[in-house]
Amino acid sequence: MTSTPLYKVPSGSRLVLEGRHWLVTGREEYGYAVEGVEDGECLTLSYARVDSAIKERVCEVIKPADAEVREALVKFTGGLEIFEQLSPEQQDTVRARLAIVTAMDELEAEGLRLTQRSISEKGALRSTLLNRATELSKGRKFIEAARGGKFKRLFQCPQGRTLARYRQNYHRYGRNPVALIDRDHLKGRPAERLSYLQERFIDYIIEQWNRVEKPTLATLVEDAKPVFHVPPEQIADGFKFPSITTIRARIKAMSEVVKAIGRSGVRHATNLKGAGSTDVRALMYGEKAEIDQVYLSIFTDDSGAVRSRVINPNEVDEDLAENEIRRLWLHAMFDVATHLPLASIIAETADADHSQALLRMATRDKTREKVRYECKRDPAPAVHIAMATADNGSATRNGAIYASQLGMGTVVELGRAYHATDKPCVERAFGTMQWQVLNFLPGYTGSRPGELEGYEPKKSAKLTRDQLYGIITRFLVDDYSHSEHRGTGMFNATPWEKLEEAVSVYGGIDAPSQMRRCLHLGVKTQASTTSEGVLAFYLPFNSTELQRYAGGTSKRVTIHMDPDDLRKAYVTAEKHDKVIEVDLRMTALQDLTLEEAIEVMEAACRRDPKAQELHDRHLHEVRKRFAQESGFFPDSRDPSNYQTMDKLRRRADRLAQVEMRPTGITGPTAPPGQVTDRSSGNHVFKVKKSGAPDQGIGDKKPSKSGQASFKPIKESML
Repeated sequence: MTSTPLYKVPSGSRLVLEGRHWLVTGREEYGYAVEGVEDGECLTLSYARVDSAIKERVCEVIKPADAEVREALVKFTGGLEIFEQLSPEQQDTVRARLAIVTAMDELEAEGLRLTQRSISEKGALRSTLLNRATELSKGRKFIEAARGGKFKRLFQCPQGRTLARYRQNYHRYGRNPVALIDRDHLKGRPAERLSYLQERFIDYIIEQWNRVEKPTLATLVEDAKPVFHVPPEQIADGFKFPSITTIRARIKAMSEVVKAIGRSGVRHATNLKGAGSTDVRALMYGEKAEIDQVYLSIFTDDSGAVRSRVINPNEVDEDLAENEIRRLWLHAMFDVATHLPLASIIAETADADHSQALLRMATRDKTREKVRYECKRDPAPAVHIAMATADNGSATRNGAIYASQLGMGTVVELGRAYHATDKPCVERAFGTMQWQVLNFLPGYTGSRPGELEGYEPKKSAKLTRDQLYGIITRFLVDDYSHSEHRGTGMFNATPWEKLEEAVSVYGGIDAPSQMRRCLHLGVKTQASTTSEGVLAFYLPFNSTELQRYAGGTSKRVTIHMDPDDLRKAYVTAEKHDKVIEVDLRMTALQDLTLEEAIEVMEAACRRDPKAQELHDRHLHEVRKRFAQESGFFPDSRDPSNYQTMDKLRRRADRLAQVEMRPTGITGPTAPPGQVTDRSSGNHVFKVKKSGAPDQGIGDKKPSKSGQASFKPIKESML
């Protein structure tokens, strides 16, 4: 029996699976024939494996047409393909040019013939074009009457030939706004500025400089010039050594990690620049879809008791408190071809954030909801939305939602508010849900005001928000998706049977792109890189590619996260030509959503005030007992335990006294070694016995130095 793939993967596509790039060369009976892009390895990937990887968002499908357009765009822009990769000045310029190009397309569609001369300065359609561009750009003025005495900077609109080139590039590269940038960063001399021998000298200097001896660069350059071998033909050709400024610029461009390993050693570089570890060692089908919101006719509560209190809107928690009674909004998306519910969420308001969450849910697997709310059947598979229809309500009529849908490659179709015929699929589901589910639940308010005269829905409210969402989820997955549908084109088939028919007839489902989900549907935050990666919402993300880009320095980047899947995120940086993929480095949080992960971290650091007071008192008693038992701290009430500074000074003075020794006196006698020297004038005298008075030469008086000598010291002066 031949298996049928779930997702559509045409021949020539590229599969990014488990970190490897595969080229799909054809389809076989049980799988795809692929060839490794890096090593040329040929094998067969089964349909089940590819479908499972796409469902788990670990496989990226790149179609041939998309790959060709992307390759041409990257070559044209020098590696840039995402709008966030441009600088703020470039983004502002691209927005202005995009408004002009869009205005040109609209004027062409209205039947006007735009030529380069007609849209140049003083052309017949110049003012018409700029006025239309002003309307599209929402506030930016491309043309304004001059007023005397004032200067106001306007967008300098080029001539018609340049505008035609902008439009041509915009359509050539898949309507990507990045194709409208100025390619000033690609200007410059294409050839090398230094010869081979000069480059070799720079490498020679850097090799000797990047050593643990840490030699100074200036001395190293001057000493290396005499010993560096220069061939005679290079000398005859006028060879000159590169300047030290060139060498310093080359060293500055080196990675900080490489410099740390070379000049500080591997061990120090590991401690200084190492990535570290934060691991806890013990974790696409729809051609058209309809989006709408409904204010559910039911009150939700915890116990049903009516209470009121004064709250501060700036400090109140977003979650419902106990005994709070509210009505909620239901956001839903249904596939038009099969009438399958693609996504549904309930919220307190109808805004852009919840609409983005609805789009994310439609493009991801919904096994988490199936398990949490105990559904018996499988929910609708993930799908790439080709076209989305919604009314002009505030939840979907805003720039954020339109930008997200266009970024995902979804065509936006505008509908009218309060016109059910514009969205029959989703409106029909709302009516069925009210009469089959909400009508039987406590707290039901009726289909219109005053319908239930004798019933008090607020006092009867007993369901919590999570319980209500579980009931709606089980109804949509287990009941609505497998009930006979009498809508146009359904012919009493169930939505799930219609899905199976569409897959078998049209050959699979267009797989959603996980990277685009993160870049256009996820949340964005800015952070600075460190040796341990980046921190987004206090969640650590890191990868080898990120560390190579950072090079050991702190750089400001933008992190794009999928709140429903924290395993991977994507990092973009200004003037960087690649989108960097990073992984969550905390394994314990990999199977959680962003909201669940934040709740876990809040619960870990939240303390009970009563328990905190008790623990602090116990800690104080333990430290007091330790200090008393150590004997280091004497009793502060005993005066004898205090020493004055005068007592310490007297003891220091006694230690500062220095012993004095008297100087010995040499008598009138011959020095040693000249006793028998007759030529000298020294005389030898006979020394009397001890106790006899000293005799000198004639009547010579005793010297004064002898009288000033000290007496023998017989007792210690200390």
